[in-house]
Amino acid sequence: MDFAKYGVVLAQLRPLVVLDPLLNYNEPMNTRALKEGEDVAKKSILYLVMLGSLKMFAGLVTGMTIMFAGAISTFADIIGIAASYFGLHLSRKSANEHFKYGYYKIETVAAFLVSLGIIYLGVKIMGEGIEILRSPETGKLYVFAIITTILAISHSRKLAVKFQEAADKTNSLSLLANARDKKMDVFAESAVLLSIGANYLQIPYVEGGMTIIIGLFILKTGLFSTKDALYFLLDYWDDPILTRKIKKVFRAEKDFILGIKKLRLRRAGNFIFGEAFVEINPFAGIQDLRVELDIIQSKIKELNPYIKDFSIFTHITKSDKMKVAIPIKEDQRLSSRIAPTQKKTTAYLFAEIRKNKIGKVYVRKLKDKDREPLALGEFLKKEKINILIDNKLNSIMYFNLRRTHHILIYPRFSGVPTAKKALELLMIDT
Repeated sequence: MDFAKYGVVLAQLRPLVVLDPLLNYNEPMNTRALKEGEDVAKKSILYLVMLGSLKMFAGLVTGMTIMFAGAISTFADIIGIAASYFGLHLSRKSANEHFKYGYYKIETVAAFLVSLGIIYLGVKIMGEGIEILRSPETGKLYVFAIITTILAISHSRKLAVKFQEAADKTNSLSLLANARDKKMDVFAESAVLLSIGANYLQIPYVEGGMTIIIGLFILKTGLFSTKDALYFLLDYWDDPILTRKIKKVFRAEKDFILGIKKLRLRRAGNFIFGEAFVEINPFAGIQDLRVELDIIQSKIKELNPYIKDFSIFTHITKSDKMKVAIPIKEDQRLSSRIAPTQKKTTAYLFAEIRKNKIGKVYVRKLKDKDREPLALGEFLKKEKINILIDNKLNSIMYFNLRRTHHILIYPRFSGVPTAKKALELLMIDT
């Protein structure tokens, strides 16, 4: 066989998917990323303990309530980050007889608890602001308070970046909530600086007003994070961009997938689970079904590293219409005799069958340029046929039409001399 001659045809055939038997394909790909997220949370707890203690000491020596509020905020963050740490740690546990779907949602529960803590903190700080408005206070040791607050701003910015990077790597909702909280802390601590200056200049009500504003922003962040966590716990989740990408994967297989009936995605902790109900080409073979679905699943999982599992449910209906191509010696319409070989084929008869009745019938003559395997394949595919009667097809052309484009190829049966007899036999079989 001249492989150079048929190289273009070979290039059109779908490559086989080879799985390495030494690899465990059910093992989570992101174990290392989750461990890194745990490490970020664990190290942050130590830093925040030291920072919270410094803020508490600053509140005691300066006599400024807003410094105490900052210390309370930091200690509340420690509780939230600890929840993130344990949530990430437990979410890595494998499924067992009690938790058959794994522990992934524990991380979402941790995010929910973090968010509730943020809400409580916002309300608490707003209450402190109202008290300051009622009874304005005069502080002292302003330089120490300013230095402490600047350190807090710098530390919050660094933590916000670390938490955001860890959240992006691990797809962690709780780390994302902590990143939002730290971003709010940068704003809150900046407001604290302004309050210290106002207290030093003895401008009334600024410290109380700023404290209330800080509380409002923290409350807003907590409500937003709580909503996300609650929705995920209730299996409400929508990612239109990922949904469009998944549909694009299915639509690229237009010869195999005829339609998408339903597509569902949900989050469980760090991971995404999905399922699709699709309409399959009824002329595809069972071996095509197995290979094609494996390839589609692989492509979908490549879209997002946190897609843990994606199930594809297929529905194959009996087609009430089909289009048949029959190689013939001469054009006598339904009475045309079937050509026994490609060399003796002068034309192809095309017939549409609807509800077991022969409909439109027409003939297309073959030109010399159409006899090459690649050209002949394009000639037949252009007519959008579903079934082809074989008459010693080239092997590469056979696989191109059957395995790549899911055209059902029937053998030329002995004792069936004419196109009409072949169509009648097909109607019985299909």
